[in-house]
Amino acid sequence: MAGTALLVFSNPVFADERDDRIQLLEQQVQMLAAEIQSLKQEQKQDRQAVAAIEQNVTKKLEKAPTQSQTENSAKVTMNPSPKIEYGNFSWQPFGRIQLDYAAFNDDKRDHPDGAEFRRARLGMKGQIAKDFGYKAEIDFANEGVNFKDVYMNYTGIDNTEIRIGNFKPPLGLEELTSGNDITFIERSAATSAFATGEIIGAGVLTHGENWSVSTGLFNDDAGRQSSGDEAWSAGVRGTFSPLHEKDRIAHIGGSATYRKPDQANDTFDFDATAENALQTVDSVSANFTDADNAQLYGLEAAVALGPFSAQGEYFLVDVERTNGRSNHDFSGGYAQASWVLTGESRSYSAKDGKFGTIQLANAFNPRNGDWGAVEMAARYSTIDVTDQDISGGKMDNYTLGANWYLNNNMRLMANYIFVDTDNTAVTANDDPQILLLRSQVNF
Repeated sequence: MAGTALLVFSNPVFADERDDRIQLLEQQVQMLAAEIQSLKQEQKQDRQAVAAIEQNVTKKLEKAPTQSQTENSAKVTMNPSPKIEYGNFSWQPFGRIQLDYAAFNDDKRDHPDGAEFRRARLGMKGQIAKDFGYKAEIDFANEGVNFKDVYMNYTGIDNTEIRIGNFKPPLGLEELTSGNDITFIERSAATSAFATGEIIGAGVLTHGENWSVSTGLFNDDAGRQSSGDEAWSAGVRGTFSPLHEKDRIAHIGGSATYRKPDQANDTFDFDATAENALQTVDSVSANFTDADNAQLYGLEAAVALGPFSAQGEYFLVDVERTNGRSNHDFSGGYAQASWVLTGESRSYSAKDGKFGTIQLANAFNPRNGDWGAVEMAARYSTIDVTDQDISGGKMDNYTLGANWYLNNNMRLMANYIFVDTDNTAVTANDDPQILLLRSQVNF
């Protein structure tokens, strides 16, 4: 048996078959080994790729702030003063400095020449919480302290603002235009006599694309106290812009105000200088007691077509008196026009129904041949506060003006005023001529 087995195993045919099978198995083993090696290499590469992705994501997560960090980080922007935003809170300082000089060519009365800081204001504004804002502006001119815009507001209703505090009632285009942006150094005599400036009150201001309506109920000046019930008033103003395009604006508006005087003296005062703040004595003045109420009506219109603009207003005041005294009607208004020689135009806000300053094409930089913007203007104004037994006076003013805008926040101004008063004025027929100069910066 042993010999037989040996013979079979050693048969050449079977030996060749065995060798072929061994060779085939070796090839298969080599292929499997190569495949295993390839899989190991791919696995290694996959692990390296995953590790790289994990490392990249980790780095990005480390650099990215968390939601808490984002909410607690402050954002600072400049336009033109710094504005700090922190979540729903924001704070931005602002201010203005206006230095005036007046030289009088006297007529009947001696008006001293001089200089003063017409306005020197510092303020802050922003948001205190979502939809709740604030503004606080204090004037330190002539080393005094006066509240200007000091109020809180709510803006959570679309296109509407609810305001409570110290601010201007809704009366007149010129009065509601910022003192930084009015064309002349001072507002017209009629505006100065009949407007109240900032007083304590509450108001609602709403608007559309080309219209605005504002209304409010007001008390008295924040710095005034009385032994009787303080003065109060209610007012409304509406504006409409039938033409509202870039550099092409048409504006119309009207206002109505009802006023009750301070009950301690039942007095109304309507007085004005010859459109300057350095004059020590009023030019016209109607001061009287036994007043029950005053109703004031105003109409306004304006147009701006490229570098040209014009505007005008008319006021009518109806005063009712007590103790059998006669009622009185006073009136006043102005018309003005201006031309920006360098081509710029006035900005306009339909939301507020008022004009802003011009936006310069080039700020003053003589090294580059840029000289800012130059504007020429003229105005006629009139006021009449004489009626029956009240001889407050009548005054007409003719003003020529020039404004040099050095940049969007600085300008130099010059006005020359021709004054014409009648024989019922504070100083009868006193007709001085006045050179008024101003340097202004606001931020």
